[in-house]
Amino acid sequence: MREDPLPDADPNEKFYEGDNQYRMSGQALEFKQLNIHAWEAFDKGQDIHMQAAPSQAELLFRNYKVIKEKLKSKTKDTIMEKYGNAATEEEIPMELLLGQSERQVEYDRAGRVIKGMETSLPKSKYEEDVFINNHTSVWGSWWKDHQWGYKCCKQTIRNSYCTGAAGIEAAEAATDLMKANIARKATSEDAPAPAEDKKLATWGTEVPEDLVLDEKLLTEALKKEDERRREEKDERKRKYNVRWNDKVTAEEMEAYRMKKVHHDDPMKDFLN
Repeated sequence: MREDPLPDADPNEKFYEGDNQYRMSGQALEFKQLNIHAWEAFDKGQDIHMQAAPSQAELLFRNYKVIKEKLKSKTKDTIMEKYGNAATEEEIPMELLLGQSERQVEYDRAGRVIKGMETSLPKSKYEEDVFINNHTSVWGSWWKDHQWGYKCCKQTIRNSYCTGAAGIEAAEAATDLMKANIARKATSEDAPAPAEDKKLATWGTEVPEDLVLDEKLLTEALKKEDERRREEKDERKRKYNVRWNDKVTAEEMEAYRMKKVHHDDPMKDFLN
């Protein structure tokens, strides 16, 4: 029976409180802690087994408790040495307990403080008023266009070298020049581009008047165009080896234009 059969009875009159009472006290509790220590030590790589070598396990458990107490006392001494021990210090003087000091405070008739309780500015853990790279102001003393910078030279690049008033003037001049270039570009884009007089080709539907063609070369080009058209109609007359020449003269293009069939021409069926 593990539980207490009479939990509501007077503990002084009980002769049996259940098995749990004995399992959680006395040597049973020590044996349980010994087993737990052996399991944890074995999991961490120690060659220890409670059933195989109980004496070794008990000796290691005792050494573990001694080392643990030493470490706890050492930690306690370190903390007390660093922060002190309020329980062993001397009693605080009554002057400090009652809040008396030599500090003088002056008040006016309305009860407002005139002198003696000036508010001290909070100090940061970071270094303050440290000027680097020839700057006369700290980083973050200037703000423009959602960017922090230096007030002395109005630069937004951190750890940059201070250029002073000359740098400010140069930056303003560069900004003005950029704005002028943008405005000039916008004006040029809005203005229509001048139309260029394109020269007509020497062939096509519109033949310029100053076109001069060689009659002999034009006759030869017409013959070549006729031969090419006959080869297109009859594939048997097409040669096996064909030499391609991409250089086209004005006479050849004029011959092509003259022989070209216009589908909207009503007399196209009567062309040879």
